[in-house]
Amino acid sequence: MHSKNLTKDTELKNIAIALISQYGDDTDAVATLRAAEYAAELNNEEWIKWESIIILINQINNSPDLNG
Repeated sequence: MHSKNLTKDTELKNIAIALISQYGDDTDAVATLRAAEYAAELNNEEWIKWESIIILINQINNSPDLNG
């Protein structure tokens, strides 16, 4: 079970890094819009996933280590 969570965490971090690479300063806004779309559809699983990605984006952007 632990490795499954680690894999999911790695996947979410990779998504966050890819979004930052693609959208730069607009990344937070893009991810927030995606989260809002899933929330509006009452898709809790995807909404929570995107809320987690937003947290990771902020952690990476605020980290002095360029690798997050």
